Amino acid sequence: MSYKLYLSAAAVLSGLVFWAPLGKAQNPSSGAQQPRPGSPAAEGSGSGAKEAATGSPLLDAQDLVADTTPLTGALNLSLGLPAGRHSFLLPSFGVSSQVQINPYTSNLPNALDRVETGYATGRLALSMASGRSNLALDYLAGGSFSSDPNQGNAGIQSLHFSDVIHWGRWSTMFGDQLSYTAQSPFGFGGLGSLNNLGVGLGSIAGSNSDIRDNFLPGQSILINGSTQISNAAVGEVDYALSHRGSLTFAGSYGLLDFINAGFQNSSSASFQGGYNYLVDRKNSIGVLYRFNEIMFSGLSQRIDDHGVQLSYARRIVARLSFQVGAGPDVVIYKSPLAASSTVANWMASTALRYQYRHFGAGISFNHYLTGGSGLLTGAQTDLSSGYLSQAFNKDWEGSLWAGYSRNQALQQTMPSANGVAPQAWYATAQVKRNFVRYGSLFIAYSASGQSNLATLCTMPACRASLLTSTISVGYNWGLRPIVLE
Repeated sequence: MSYKLYLSAAAVLSGLVFWAPLGKAQNPSSGAQQPRPGSPAAEGSGSGAKEAATGSPLLDAQDLVADTTPLTGALNLSLGLPAGRHSFLLPSFGVSSQVQINPYTSNLPNALDRVETGYATGRLALSMASGRSNLALDYLAGGSFSSDPNQGNAGIQSLHFSDVIHWGRWSTMFGDQLSYTAQSPFGFGGLGSLNNLGVGLGSIAGSNSDIRDNFLPGQSILINGSTQISNAAVGEVDYALSHRGSLTFAGSYGLLDFINAGFQNSSSASFQGGYNYLVDRKNSIGVLYRFNEIMFSGLSQRIDDHGVQLSYARRIVARLSFQVGAGPDVVIYKSPLAASSTVANWMASTALRYQYRHFGAGISFNHYLTGGSGLLTGAQTDLSSGYLSQAFNKDWEGSLWAGYSRNQALQQTMPSANGVAPQAWYATAQVKRNFVRYGSLFIAYSASGQSNLATLCTMPACRASLLTSTISVGYNWGLRPIVLE
């Protein structure tokens, strides 16, 4: 196993050589509008960069300014932005080894009851602030090496990118989120998420994703050993009507493709328009209209989703970020196989993030229509996740992550949908020891499971045990941030 890890680390280093610095966008407009965050990776004061290298989510009110992310936009809300911004580059690397007990493939003939997997990753985070432009990039590359031939060896790619530009009353944002993995990112690798395979700027805000879940392809059914590509490109334009009111228009295109046959590829195109109103410096409300079209490769079935949502948010710099929204939803099925072609439904989303000194917590829930995660031809999805984190001192940290999903099949695209609702869950506990500011050693235990998928898929990648346990040990280290200006 060790020689495979060395080979993977060498491959990661070679891949990073091909990275080319990105140019800075500038806009000399003289408007006096407070900048809004593009993503956690866009945040960066000198001290913030150092904390990012250890993954410590230390947020002090005196170092932050208020988050002005539109409530009806495509990005998640944050706890605030660093008051001082600098441009810097942050490389980091990580290796980990894990033992999986009662693995997903344990019910196959001649299957192993214990599987060993190694990960080696390299990560590169870039933050560039110039005038009214804030560009952020977070790229992770690596590989996983398994002793189970049913899982095999696989590559890992993850890219988060955003660029926010302000001029006068206008601001624009373009972002992209890409992942290339051999299993669903939901509870990836028994570590809670891709974010835990390396260190990077995203850990400042404690968020795994900058783009809201309803703009991303649904991947909440656990599929292991089958490479999948997920990508979502998002664009947004905002216009300030006054110091309290603003308009937001966002659009996206996403896809979920599987390399192996037997899974359902899907794509989606969406548009969202909304009005935001700042009640006071802590509270805001918004109303939006959303249209989303879901398409399936090789099928005539198509789903058009129209929804209206009323939202409320409360934000306290460095302490609290809370938003909740709900509203009616009308789903129109093109070429349905059964049942009505028009169905009235509902959609909802809520997220809470809290930080007090060295303690952090967060929880989120979404009820929305998705493409079905590659096994269903569309699904009504309930997705929830949460985390707790506590820094005991400058050296020791503990954290918990958990997630749950339920995907209800649709009668219009699957006539036998009654009773077909795969459920999946995971829970991970981790203890981390930081060393000399830029390195950390961690040990983690994860438990996960999924309901039986035998009626949907007979391939090894779909097999799931009632309970799978994973023990992981790893080391992450980051180089000193390279200040660009």
